[in-house]
Amino acid sequence: MNPAAILIWNARGFNKKDRRNSVREVILSSNADIVCLQETKVANMNQRLFLSVFGSAFDKFLALPANGTRGGVLIAWKSSSCQALATRVDTYSVSVLFSEQEGRNWWFTGVYGPQADDEKVLFLQELRNIRALCNGPWLVAGDFNLIYQAADKNNTNLDRVMMGRFRRFLDDVEVKEIPLLGRKYTWSNERQSPTLVRLDRAFCCMDWEGIFPDSVLQSSAAGVSDHCPLILGLKVSTNGKRRFHFESFWTKVPGFLDAVKQNWEAPVQANCAVECLFLKLQRLSKGLQKWGQRKVGNIKVQLGMAKEVLHRLETERDSRELSDSEEWLRRKLKLHCLGLASLERTVARLRFRILYLQEGDANTAFFRQQARFRKKEKFHP
Repeated sequence: MNPAAILIWNARGFNKKDRRNSVREVILSSNADIVCLQETKVANMNQRLFLSVFGSAFDKFLALPANGTRGGVLIAWKSSSCQALATRVDTYSVSVLFSEQEGRNWWFTGVYGPQADDEKVLFLQELRNIRALCNGPWLVAGDFNLIYQAADKNNTNLDRVMMGRFRRFLDDVEVKEIPLLGRKYTWSNERQSPTLVRLDRAFCCMDWEGIFPDSVLQSSAAGVSDHCPLILGLKVSTNGKRRFHFESFWTKVPGFLDAVKQNWEAPVQANCAVECLFLKLQRLSKGLQKWGQRKVGNIKVQLGMAKEVLHRLETERDSRELSDSEEWLRRKLKLHCLGLASLERTVARLRFRILYLQEGDANTAFFRQQARFRKKEKFHP
């Protein structure tokens, strides 16, 4: 298989539990097979911490350690969707050579550009060296902390010398920018009259574009970060049919027993006891689904709606200053998304019916065995 999408995001760290929950939600909602996170703020990326953020679907990763709690770059991927042939870790970037299904190999370099001007010069030279060593199709993406044109910033405070160096680098390595749909800027300093800058980008060479000619770069709501996530779609993916889930916490919600009694005791038209039982169970599941929607609502939908409104506000802020009420709503939505992401994670863990697993224990062989068993249990040929 080939990867369907790549998530590129300066997540501003996931060294705290609530931030890990939010980052995990963004990763899951992106449907990406490759994830590149910048500013991880993690000096030692162990397997336990990795799985608490990515889950068991992502089984491979390459990390550039943070300097204490500053910086850090990580590329994670699903070996079921893409195969890595080679890797390298440099001062400001990590690179992976992926194998495409038809036998064409391509390099992906994830970057986190430094802040200081002297380090930015070294950063651009590092990318030149990487390109010289990594021949063939090449994709380079991440937080460059650089711009190459005045339109990339919403004010006139520009470092034109560094802009010129960035433009010369792009010309030297012969890459083109993959256009970002719907957004002008990807970072905000989160102030009342914010500075908005296009710091997060994706560039590719012509050979890479030949492998993925229909790739599309889109953005999502920033959530807990001041950078918006970028999702590079490589192909169209389809989702399976949704199943009914009984939520364990429903039993603690007032009115649950009344809802069960109302749906179960209503008469049905059936000729035998088995058919009667089937119809009652079918009606009960539908009734509880509707009751749960009224009482609790769909957490994923609520989260999606909150992120969409947040995304629209952030997009609008690219072209004008938000009013006080809009800015208040934007900040409230960021906190609301954080809470919903944590609740969604709790619900997901309840569905596995292994309530005694502690945070991070998803890497145990017992957990994987239970997950495989439940998957087989639900499979009907």
